[in-house]
Amino acid sequence: MKRLDVHIGRSVLAGTGMVALVVGALVVLARLLREMGSFGWLQTLVYVALKTPSDMVVVLPVITLLGALLALGALADGRELVVLRCAGVSVLRLAAAVSMAGIVLAAITAGINEYLEPAGVDMANQIKRAAKGDANAQLLADEVWLRQGDDVVKIGGILPDQQVTDVTIYRLDDEGRLQAALHAPRARPDDAGLLLHKPHLTRIQVDRTTTEAPAQLHVDIRLDTDILQLAAVDPERQSSFGLWRYIRYLQANNVDTEDYQLALWQNLVSPFTVWLLTVFALPFAFGSQRSGGSGQRLFFGGLFGLVFYLVNEVVAASGVVYGLPPWLAASLPTLLLLIPTGYWIRRLN
Repeated sequence: MKRLDVHIGRSVLAGTGMVALVVGALVVLARLLREMGSFGWLQTLVYVALKTPSDMVVVLPVITLLGALLALGALADGRELVVLRCAGVSVLRLAAAVSMAGIVLAAITAGINEYLEPAGVDMANQIKRAAKGDANAQLLADEVWLRQGDDVVKIGGILPDQQVTDVTIYRLDDEGRLQAALHAPRARPDDAGLLLHKPHLTRIQVDRTTTEAPAQLHVDIRLDTDILQLAAVDPERQSSFGLWRYIRYLQANNVDTEDYQLALWQNLVSPFTVWLLTVFALPFAFGSQRSGGSGQRLFFGGLFGLVFYLVNEVVAASGVVYGLPPWLAASLPTLLLLIPTGYWIRRLN
């Protein structure tokens, strides 16, 4: 049976690799055309290579489904699956062999989600900032808003020596009314808080406002530059560990975390979805033996993958709005797919 596992697993991985190469070439070409003229040729090629994992991970479940359909369909067309069934191998045993390949693909998906995508996006953004003349100042992709207690803080960027730039602080009272506003071109985080350089302070009272402009001002606001960088990156482009850290920070400051919890659960569910779609291709391949060739099989498989992707995105985007817990909004389409997959395999068995 080890030979069976190796043969089927190798076929599924090879089919998935072929589909990934074709889709990857299209993704790279589309990104290359979009970025052409933004940098030099070498910078453009490096930038596109770094962004490719984040572009590919979006369609990885569809790639997995098409690859498994291609491989298992070839085995079905060659009557190998029929021979195995006649030899007494159950569909459940074949599903276990396919599942081995699914586990490998799920591990690859987790590796892309946790390491390649976040690191690639970070380095690609550095290349883009360097191309715009900001090589000496590692500015954030966008300004970041944070909250600590009754203080609302806006950060514009981070310098190589961990100083932050374009700092604005709004201080509120217990009823949410504005008490003071501070702005400083630069500030340095330390163990005791945040040291503002050349700040401009405006105090707001009931009958008047007063302004001050000291050379330095120390405020009790603790900033972690790693947290700032996490806040500047889209939740979908962060690792699970980074999302978990940022969720803890937001919860400590009583800030809503549903978007980040949803992204975290999507990261966790994504490898399981890839595994399930690999197994789902097996009964699909059996059913296609009497209903058409490989072209028809791939067409309907691609159509199903597209529909599944759209349903997954719609449920994730609207589930939280309608009160679904983030874990359920992220996993509901996959859980629903698990039911017909198990029923189909049991029926064929």
